[in-house]
Amino acid sequence: MTSAPTAMEYDPFSAEFQADPFPVYRWMQDEAPVFHSQKWGWWALSRFEDVRAAVTDPATFLSYEGIDIDDTAKDQSGPGFLPDIDNPRHDQVRRIVQPHFLPRRIAAQDANIREVVRGLIASWPDRDEVDLAQELAWPMPNEVFFDVLGLPSAREEGREQLERWIHELKDRRPDDARLTPVAKAATAGIQDYFIQLLEERRRHPRQDLVTHIVQADIDGVPFADEHLEPASEVLGLMMVLFLGGVESTAGLTGTLFKLLAENPDQRALLQRDPSLIPAAIEETIRYATPLQLAGRTTSREVTLHGVTIPAGGRLVLVYGAANRDPRQFPDPDTFDLNRGRMRHLGFGEGRHGCLGAPLARREVAIAAEEALPILGDYALAGPPVRYPTTPNMYVWSHLPLSLRA
Repeated sequence: MTSAPTAMEYDPFSAEFQADPFPVYRWMQDEAPVFHSQKWGWWALSRFEDVRAAVTDPATFLSYEGIDIDDTAKDQSGPGFLPDIDNPRHDQVRRIVQPHFLPRRIAAQDANIREVVRGLIASWPDRDEVDLAQELAWPMPNEVFFDVLGLPSAREEGREQLERWIHELKDRRPDDARLTPVAKAATAGIQDYFIQLLEERRRHPRQDLVTHIVQADIDGVPFADEHLEPASEVLGLMMVLFLGGVESTAGLTGTLFKLLAENPDQRALLQRDPSLIPAAIEETIRYATPLQLAGRTTSREVTLHGVTIPAGGRLVLVYGAANRDPRQFPDPDTFDLNRGRMRHLGFGEGRHGCLGAPLARREVAIAAEEALPILGDYALAGPPVRYPTTPNMYVWSHLPLSLRA
């Protein structure tokens, strides 16, 4: 007689879950493919085909209540925050910034990205230990994306405060959906800064993305309000670029180097054949997805695996689980650079696919090309520390590495 499976709880707000989410993901896929959280009042999908079907059906699975499942949409993102907009407005707003993330624009950033990375790792050959998260994974996308937007460089006034706000905006407490006072104060600070910056670019245009945004129109109607306020659409667009342009790349960079430390056989493959770097990046995205989940709201009643989600029901699409689904990926819990071509959901798909994914991939590739020869047969020098952030993200705050393994 087979015993009943042990019930588990999917609670992405809990510190215990975040310490090791993957056993819970497997239980959900096998025993509760449409998991209902009594505590938080939403449903969650964890199998690859179910998550992908929802992602590619934006008419049924709406975004207006926010991609985050905490209070980010209510207290922080605002109108114009692309992941939280449905059509027709989503496509109208996305077209404003889409040209700046086309492959030819990204390719033009290569020399700048390489210069940034080389500057960050210049001291590493003379050292025995580095904190890869603090010394490369975070400062690299900060410098690159700030340059794309037109924000102050590392040597300009105001940069230090902006970097503090990046972290304070994500301040959260375990088991709590509310934004902390620190996050609320940072939100007010960055919104006020953006209002002043946009107004300054109106008066004194530059060749940067901020100027393009404040000068843009949609069908002949100026996108930016004449009098800018925190509730203006242009502020929401600036917020999503500011929040999304750094953290996902920082998470992907740190996780790649962490996984290579934990899988020295795969690192040896990469050291022998650097042409595998793109494959290593895709396998990292699949194996430990930086964006672990996305929220949606049903426009109609949906029944799946015998469970009915009502119209207006809040739904969580668990990308981190879907990308470990054994129904889609053979031996999904193995980090394998020779997995071959695959379709994962690490940057979403369809209408809300990540705008900055090509830039993130290129930054991480250049970081690997430049840093791996210096790091050699490195090892973890201590336990990695997870970054305190929204339950959406899988990111490292500290990643100590020993260069003399």
